[in-house]
Amino acid sequence: RLNTVLQEATMVRSPVRLTQLVFVLGAFLVPEFAHATLSAHQQRGEKIVDFPVAGRPAEVCVIPKHFAGGEYSDKDSKVEAKLCNIDAYTNAAVCPKLNSTNPGLDFYSLPQGSTRDQVEAARCETAGAKKIAKYKLSSSCSYTPSILGYYHVSRMLGGIADVPPTVLRTFDLKNHIAFGRRALAQTRSGTLIHQTWAGLMDQLTAGDKARRRDFLLTDDFAQSYGALSENPTKEEFYKEFFNGGANNIARAKNFRDNNPIVGMLASKVAISTLVGRNFTTENVQKMVQLKDAADMILIDTLMNQQDRFGNIHYLLTYYYLDAGDRDPDGNPKLKSKRNLTPEEIAQFGAVQVKTLLLKDNDCGVAKDNIAKQAGLADRIAHIDPKTYRLFLHFDAIADSADTKDFFMRELVFTADDYAIVRKNLKDLATKLHQACVQGRLKLDLDLQSHFSAQPLKTQGCDL
Repeated sequence: RLNTVLQEATMVRSPVRLTQLVFVLGAFLVPEFAHATLSAHQQRGEKIVDFPVAGRPAEVCVIPKHFAGGEYSDKDSKVEAKLCNIDAYTNAAVCPKLNSTNPGLDFYSLPQGSTRDQVEAARCETAGAKKIAKYKLSSSCSYTPSILGYYHVSRMLGGIADVPPTVLRTFDLKNHIAFGRRALAQTRSGTLIHQTWAGLMDQLTAGDKARRRDFLLTDDFAQSYGALSENPTKEEFYKEFFNGGANNIARAKNFRDNNPIVGMLASKVAISTLVGRNFTTENVQKMVQLKDAADMILIDTLMNQQDRFGNIHYLLTYYYLDAGDRDPDGNPKLKSKRNLTPEEIAQFGAVQVKTLLLKDNDCGVAKDNIAKQAGLADRIAHIDPKTYRLFLHFDAIADSADTKDFFMRELVFTADDYAIVRKNLKDLATKLHQACVQGRLKLDLDLQSHFSAQPLKTQGCDL
């Protein structure tokens, strides 16, 4: 399905062996987890794409397999292919990340008439150069299985939280070290980003003698590996999902106790008494925010998220009822689209609202579960019935060999990683089901039903 895209500037071969890893730095230090080095012949993904490096092993990018039953879009497949067509030596420029806290690498497009060397010499600030992807590995608070895991778990749960597509990628170690030296030269000593780059460089330059070599490098010690993610555009900070706080746990508790959306999400009454059923911007925005809040709490509790608040974004999206396409009850289907023409907006009576985008998902899985510590899931009294059932279905298949293999082979989870997420899944699925049976959780965040002309029906709690 991806052959046309992949043939451009790439070659396909059998996979190289990659080591499962975690590298955590400084204040984010956590206990090391048991892991097993992968077999040299272990296959993963749909395709392995090579990027030749003169005189050294080729870098690789893995076009991922999709979890059976997951809701991946055609766009997801196209983005995965595009990510694995980004060649740092022919069609893209790379610059070290110099802002925030993560010592990652940013990939930029090459403007017409500009070379890779010219763009990199200008610190990727050349006019027309656009950031197209970001490469993060298990450094600072980041953890590669978390970035990969969020993407696929999002799709397993129906595409919640609009997590950007992500692929597994390696990067030549000598070239990575060269970018690290640039980062240290271009950042001020004493700043957090300088310190995180210095910590990563200690590991990269030590190579096979690095204390955390198995958590950071491929087994031949010739490359680093991490996750390459699509760089979203036009996103904005979602201030309605942020209530301040001096640290992660304080921010989560402030969100729990002081956020109006969470306050409504925790209400014991039916959502139809709180949000009108007329198709207006205000009503659609409220329903979308309630669903997004419940979905975010759910996936963050599941994935052991440590650093969410302050890292929540939104995109503007149009919602409309399509009278030309009806559901089995005869109601116009509710649809959403990022871009509509003025004529389409008028034709459909579309409304534009903010929709959740979770693009920073690196600090999870082998981390402190801040969402769980703050008891955010206890505030979910309403949920989308589809999300609820997909979550219970995930719990029902989580102990199967196929599910475990997918997470450990495709998402490079360690056995300990999977055990952590599995326990979170079991605990949360049990909590949600019990709350539903006892009437404390209502499955009434279905936008299609809410904005239909039909009487609302009570949803059952079982699969």
